[in-house]
Amino acid sequence: MMGWFCLGRGEARQELLRSAHSLPMLRMRLLIPLLMVAACTDGVQPGRPPRHVLLITVEGLRADHTSAMLYQRSTTLQSVTPQQRAEGKALSLDDLAADGVLFSQAFAPSGSAPQGVLSVLGGERGLQEQPTPMLAQAMLDAGMFTVAFVNDSNGLPAQVEQGFHACLRRESDLKVLVEAVRWFDVHDFGNDEGVFVWVHLAGPAFPFSPGSFIDLSTKQTVDFAGLYTDPDSDSKMTGSLEERDAWWAGRESDLPSAADRERLIDLYDGGVAQMSFQVGYLLDYLQFATRSDQALDETVLVLAGVHGVELDRPGVPWGVSSEARDSSLRVPLVIRHPGGLRGSRILSPVVELCDLAPTLCEWFGAPAPQPKGEDSSAHKGRSLMPLLGSPFGVQESELSEAQKASSFGKHAALGIQTDPPRLTVRDGRWRLVVNLLESESNPGKIDSQSARLFDSGRDAREERDATAQHPEQVARLLQILEDVQGTGLTRKGRKP
Repeated sequence: MMGWFCLGRGEARQELLRSAHSLPMLRMRLLIPLLMVAACTDGVQPGRPPRHVLLITVEGLRADHTSAMLYQRSTTLQSVTPQQRAEGKALSLDDLAADGVLFSQAFAPSGSAPQGVLSVLGGERGLQEQPTPMLAQAMLDAGMFTVAFVNDSNGLPAQVEQGFHACLRRESDLKVLVEAVRWFDVHDFGNDEGVFVWVHLAGPAFPFSPGSFIDLSTKQTVDFAGLYTDPDSDSKMTGSLEERDAWWAGRESDLPSAADRERLIDLYDGGVAQMSFQVGYLLDYLQFATRSDQALDETVLVLAGVHGVELDRPGVPWGVSSEARDSSLRVPLVIRHPGGLRGSRILSPVVELCDLAPTLCEWFGAPAPQPKGEDSSAHKGRSLMPLLGSPFGVQESELSEAQKASSFGKHAALGIQTDPPRLTVRDGRWRLVVNLLESESNPGKIDSQSARLFDSGRDAREERDATAQHPEQVARLLQILEDVQGTGLTRKGRKP
């Protein structure tokens, strides 16, 4: 095989395209189940430094509908036999979380997939203007080969390709995963070069229309659309765009019934399960069918939702992701590296998607861009390495446990809603939502009189306004928003 690291960017793209289409699908279908049955792995050796990064981002993935976050349905857990678990084949999202670090309070900057992706790749919230992707370039500068496989059905901007040797865009998750598996098959993960692989999936994002997938271990077809639906239900809905538009364009009496709302959630949960199922097979292939039998063990795996989705909030069209609430902004975030990230942990400090880029840059010794301007650091992410501890090969954090608790415990996540324009801040318990006033003289000014406070820790659906009962929390969170706004946060990117 031609050495990928001897190629220029244009040549690398052509070679990637050529090799991606050179592996017959029949061989793929036969090879994967055989390897799943026959392959086994030695135990992970302690103190193995990471060499690769696999970043998986998923649209429409709500944290509260993953069984990793204690959802009542096993949406992100695939059953395995004791033998398969012993062989290292337990690779569902729940298993990844159990082997690594699960952030229970992770937030996206908005319900927009492009903004969420750019926040991950750029290390900025993106509330003022679109972040400039820097993560792939930083990994490239650190000597890694960078490649991306992207579901482009929702139109990610061209700048997400910045820093990648090659970026393949496909129109479905299945086609994205097939291309990634083909590349895993031809790439030698055991050579001297590290790789940074980004896989982006539409996942369970609206419309809610999960399909079928063959369980290669049982040879049975799993129907994810019917996985959780009640066959005796009166609801016939399919979760389509036309269905939603017809209902929400009609009278209030035409809005979804209780049975229809339940079917919506059933279909969405089926989509979450399908995403988790497919990701599990991608990881299984990386672990057991690549040329290095230690590829996954030597990889820092990051799986992050980039936004959530509305399901059953009264007065809000189901399937939208524009609300400044936990339903749209709270996402799952898992970081796993069995070779050097010791111990399974669930961490409760508030973190944001923009924290991922500086974290990976510090972990791999890549230079992260410094904030430009006096106040721009307020819009940047921060490294999570003090929370992760000291993974193998990373210098011990100078922060004490008390300093870590103080620094990360008081952090709040900021988010923005564009239609109508609203700003939100969320700490470990409270969420404040305020409107932004539009005027030529003062664009993006905070309308403090519109403030609504939600006790997100006790009111998970964020439906009861607690402004009158807790004015001290309103004042505290308003001050956070005003401090950030003073550093240049306006809708048009200008200081008020």
